[in-house]
Amino acid sequence: MDINDIAEQAAAKIDAARDAKVNAVKTVAASGVKLTEAVEELTAAEQQYAKDHAAAQRAGWSETDLRGFGITAPTKKAGGRPRGTKKTNHASANEHAVSEAEIDPTGRGDD
Repeated sequence: MDINDIAEQAAAKIDAARDAKVNAVKTVAASGVKLTEAVEELTAAEQQYAKDHAAAQRAGWSETDLRGFGITAPTKKAGGRPRGTKKTNHASANEHAVSEAEIDPTGRGDD
């Protein structure tokens, strides 16, 4: 075996190893894309299920009725417009503001 044969065998071995590594990356990348698409589809299906479940309840079916049909409550709430925040009975800042005249009736500002 001469030096050229050895070099060719070595190059072939390196090329085969490189190809195996590249193919592994291609395979995992394709699986990642497929997984991302599946997650997006699952999320959309969960949202639709939650909306349909809520619509069934608005139509008059109770949770117990739906369970009797083998329909379970959705694990995630239906998306939609967020509800407004609850107002508390805190007095407004204006009601508790103290005027400068109450602090310093002379209006000079020196303490």
